[in-house]
Amino acid sequence: MHSPGGAPASAPLADVARKRFVINVGSNIGYVLLNTALMVWYVPFLVRHLGVAAYGMIALANALVAYAGILTTSLDVSISRFLAIDLNQGDAAGANRTFNTALWLSLAACGILLPPLGIATYFFPLLFNVPPGLALATQFLLASVGVTTLAAILSGSFGVSSLITHRFDLRNIVRSATSLSRAGLVALCFLFWPTSLWYVAAGFIVSACIGLAGDILIWRSLTPQLHIDRCNIDRHKFRDLIGLSGWSTINQIGFLLLMQTDLLIVNKMFDAEMTGLYGSVLLFPALIDTMTATVVTVLSPAIMAHFAIGDIVGMRRIASRAVKLLGIGLALPIGLLCGLGRPLLILWLGPRFAELDLLLILLVGHMSVNLATRPLSYVLMAYNRVKVQGLVTLALGAVNVALAIAFVRWGGFGVRGVAAAAAIVWTIRNAVLLSSYASVLLRLPWSAFYPPLTAGALGTVSIALVSRFVSQLWWPASWMALGVVATAIAAAYGVVAYAISLNRSDRDLLFSLLHGGFHG
Repeated sequence: MHSPGGAPASAPLADVARKRFVINVGSNIGYVLLNTALMVWYVPFLVRHLGVAAYGMIALANALVAYAGILTTSLDVSISRFLAIDLNQGDAAGANRTFNTALWLSLAACGILLPPLGIATYFFPLLFNVPPGLALATQFLLASVGVTTLAAILSGSFGVSSLITHRFDLRNIVRSATSLSRAGLVALCFLFWPTSLWYVAAGFIVSACIGLAGDILIWRSLTPQLHIDRCNIDRHKFRDLIGLSGWSTINQIGFLLLMQTDLLIVNKMFDAEMTGLYGSVLLFPALIDTMTATVVTVLSPAIMAHFAIGDIVGMRRIASRAVKLLGIGLALPIGLLCGLGRPLLILWLGPRFAELDLLLILLVGHMSVNLATRPLSYVLMAYNRVKVQGLVTLALGAVNVALAIAFVRWGGFGVRGVAAAAAIVWTIRNAVLLSSYASVLLRLPWSAFYPPLTAGALGTVSIALVSRFVSQLWWPASWMALGVVATAIAAAYGVVAYAISLNRSDRDLLFSLLHGGFHG
């Protein structure tokens, strides 16, 4: 094996990544479209049947249990890195030690999380503003979301096989079945019985079981060289996994302080009704984040494969091109949401939600820059340099909480202050600090990623202004009219972005993607 910067010896999984890039991205886009359509229907379905305040409890439970989910993400980051390196180097014995050690860690994490989840469930009605008469149902809801999180922790050790082997199509089949079963069971129960949060909770549990079973089946099929064997638990691997997982956990705690405290703050400083209003609009940033993650995730094993064989030049090309194309691509949906937010909210949820359009802009407007930096986190993960990232994210997360409370209590911004605080602090973290640190690791100028990030920001602002201007001239009063406006703006932006924002190298890359994959 060559050290990073040397010439690659062989790249079996890197070659697979290039060959399957279009299939993987297409599969991810298909999952995003399915999930988006499902959630666009599911959220107003729940609001209509349960009421805004009760729906707010679903969003609040998800936000609370997200803190338990930091172990899921941290363990996934750790096992993905070490297992990818083992498999890329053809070390089956090392891969089995990594897998079994990670699986044991997952089981231990579930045991550690059970007591705090039980305590949070018991005291939930005392700690938060819960609608009258829904205390017991809300407790069961939180418990079900907790069970879903524990199942996800176990799934992580098995699901990583589909990532490393670049079989995102199989991964997305399982994820689609999970989403469909969760919403489908609730819709079926609401059809035959009186609406209740209890059925929503049951949907979480059933979908969690389906997701875990699907990941195990795919693991057995894709990585038959991996076996469950407690004799393969390795204390040296344990130290490696804990080391990376520990700093990744700190990073995830900071990330949750940045992105998952808003509903908690809103619930404590306002009421259950406002929690439901705020939580309904959170669907849009969640969908954009999911869309980005499902597309960008295909880059993680590719970056790991290049790192494993010492190809730093390939890592640079993947990172720089991905950041630019992501920013330009994200500008379209985010700009449309910012410019057409008011008519969209009226058509989707009703006139009552029209005044939340500024809140929507604050929640999503910054994401074309911040999410475009996501490939750079894989660079830090490859170099195992998550310590600085974790400490910075944790510190900024604490700043976000303090700033949000200050904006609401003394700034007079209302719930908009919570979203504004997150937008400011998240941009400092990603656009300023993360991009500079990744540039240094890749031996590039510290400002190397600023120009592509600027392209995405300018695209977002331009689309938002044009969309707002067009909607003032011709108000889209129906879904058909809204679709026509959005399609026309998207077509014009596509032409302008291709002609002005993309250079010849970027265009060659786009054509190469259509003919075989990401040639890093």
